[in-house]
Amino acid sequence: MRYDDRMFALGVIPARGGSKGLPGKNLRPLGGLPLIGWSIRAAQRSARLTRTVVSTDDAAIAEAARACGAEVPFTRPPELATDEASIIAVMQHAVRWFEGEEKRRPDIAVLLQPTSPFRTAEDIDGCLRLMEETGADSVETVLQDPVNPFDRFYLKDGLLVPWSKDTFRYPRRQDAPPVYLETGDVYAMRYPVLMEEGKVAGPRNAGFIIPEDRWVDIDTADDFLYAQWLVERRPELVRTAAPRPAGTAPESPP
Repeated sequence: MRYDDRMFALGVIPARGGSKGLPGKNLRPLGGLPLIGWSIRAAQRSARLTRTVVSTDDAAIAEAARACGAEVPFTRPPELATDEASIIAVMQHAVRWFEGEEKRRPDIAVLLQPTSPFRTAEDIDGCLRLMEETGADSVETVLQDPVNPFDRFYLKDGLLVPWSKDTFRYPRRQDAPPVYLETGDVYAMRYPVLMEEGKVAGPRNAGFIIPEDRWVDIDTADDFLYAQWLVERRPELVRTAAPRPAGTAPESPP
């Protein structure tokens, strides 16, 4: 039995037109695709996503998304396309659209932000597999923090104060326990977490570890330049964004 025969996992790619930090970022070309195309291709290659939609208020983004093979079944309302609008409200709107228009309630919602172009289908499916195996309320991608947080301080009245009560417990970096950063590549949450609690992370939030060497979160022009640099030097990244041949099964096993 395929995963989507048991669970309705809805992928949502949010892409509004009025980005302030990096104007037009969702349509900027990267490795032969608009930036949003990378997230669309990863979702298309996933074996565990049942459906994926793009949520946008922008006609040009909608056109580019459809050209990449994405579903854009609705237009995001203007009040959800402002600087103040929360990503939670955007996700809830997509879920409610399915409940209202298709009379289907997603069991799991999966947030796939276009600013994380190098997330793979394996990352998406790994998060959903981890949720199934652990019974977690939510799962998000993380990477191991290369910086030892136990040797950090903050300033109070000009004096250094240990950041943690364990600051002096691990004088050698290699003795400190690993800590992790959220990457923003994938957030998977069960229906009650998003729709009832209004959160993307539930009480039991699991972490799916991804490698640091292909992680980028594009918020600025410099971030985009770094992504371009990675694409030029890592041709395998471009291969992960190639379209799945028609009639073939998803690459990532359920």
